[in-house]
Amino acid sequence: MNQALSPARRRPHPAKGITALIFGILYASFLLLHDLLPTRMGIALIVESLLPWTGIFLALVLLMTLIRFSWLSVIGLVIPALVWTGMFGPALLPNQSAGDADLKVATHNVGARMPQPTAAAQNLVDQDPDIVTIQELESLSGKIIHKELDSAFTHARVVDTIGVWSKWPMSEPEEVDLGLQWPRAFATTISTDHGDIRFYAVHMPSVRPGHESMRNAALRRLSTVVKTDSADHVIVAGDFNTASTDGNLSTLVPQLEDSREQARGGFGFTWPARFPVTRLDHVLYRGFDASFDEVLERGSSDHRAVLAGLDLK
Repeated sequence: MNQALSPARRRPHPAKGITALIFGILYASFLLLHDLLPTRMGIALIVESLLPWTGIFLALVLLMTLIRFSWLSVIGLVIPALVWTGMFGPALLPNQSAGDADLKVATHNVGARMPQPTAAAQNLVDQDPDIVTIQELESLSGKIIHKELDSAFTHARVVDTIGVWSKWPMSEPEEVDLGLQWPRAFATTISTDHGDIRFYAVHMPSVRPGHESMRNAALRRLSTVVKTDSADHVIVAGDFNTASTDGNLSTLVPQLEDSREQARGGFGFTWPARFPVTRLDHVLYRGFDASFDEVLERGSSDHRAVLAGLDLK
């Protein structure tokens, strides 16, 4: 007569953990192929802007593994974990700063309705940057910040709603045509103690899901201008309205390096200021190495300021 196997003698079902395996492989494939996401309705914009946060799915796979533990579920966890770590792990490594940088560059979108503009300006000045670029100067708060920075820096250049302040002399601003009806970028040559530096101050068009074509076109125009610039030392800084993980930023990144990516120390999210979930503000460059990249404490703007330390190569 057949007898049922005791629990201790039961063999594991061959399909145990298959759900975790399938889910893990699908998530890993999504990470590797995210640049194929459709742009309709802003799907790619939203997903790529929040891409590091999709690591929460690893926790879901881990939970599946703990509930239905098997070699299949372990593989389903390891594969996406390796892919996520390969993509985002380097950014989480600690910063290896070796001391003071040759120059410090700050960028901040001060917003249209900043309730404490004087404090925001002083917060930047207290960091002792060599070069500062500000976006959204058209508001009353922006005008107050403009005045405060004028008193702290010897040299300034302002075009419409964006400005650059420097400890060193600057050439007359040259507007960069981004295909818009109003100026949103300009270039100037800064005569630093380390030689001439070509500095681009930028504020890309705002973007909403499904309406990113204007911003993308502006990025391509800026990329063309920077590519044809023969200067050995170039800095492009400001509010790009483009996340570090947004594929559209790749039009600039192959030519330039990113201070946060090189300096490491975390993702460096800057927006929204109260609880940042993505990085829209960048310091990009060539001819330098980044020794540090800091996101300043939340002020009263909807963006947090970025301070980067750069060393000439």
